[in-house]
Amino acid sequence: MSQATGTITPDSVGHRLCAACQSVGACKLGLKCLGLDDQGAVDFDILCGPQFEGGRGVAHGGWTAATLDEMLGTVAMLHQTLTVTKSLTVEFLKPVPIGQTLKGRAWNDHKQGHRWHNVGEIVLAATGVVLGRATGVFSQRNPDHFDRHEAWLKAELERVSDQPS
Repeated sequence: MSQATGTITPDSVGHRLCAACQSVGACKLGLKCLGLDDQGAVDFDILCGPQFEGGRGVAHGGWTAATLDEMLGTVAMLHQTLTVTKSLTVEFLKPVPIGQTLKGRAWNDHKQGHRWHNVGEIVLAATGVVLGRATGVFSQRNPDHFDRHEAWLKAELERVSDQPS
């Protein structure tokens, strides 16, 4: 979300870019959202760049987790629902190669009240081998979620600074 305007910048298919990615107009993790399919799942083209190399020729596990989090979070967003990540469980099945074309897919498994239970996976495009998989719970949020967070953080830091050293 843009700090100055409070708007969320979408890419060409309506995927909303996070604040860090808005300045370049594309996802810095290397995701390109292809949109919703007829079953309501979201497809992605993915390329992990060398800046995310963790071991020789393979992605850092943090990149894999962040990419899966972004994919799963996109499901509700493209269904016109704002959410935040409540929990994320990642399975690292195979090392993710740097610079190879990858595919991603994420979908909603079920909804429980205001919670979306989403699933997704990253595969090697050339072979279809699943490299990583995640399940996550995403809580529906109000548009003022980040405003409330900023107010909470300010009050919390003021409370700490008022205490004697």
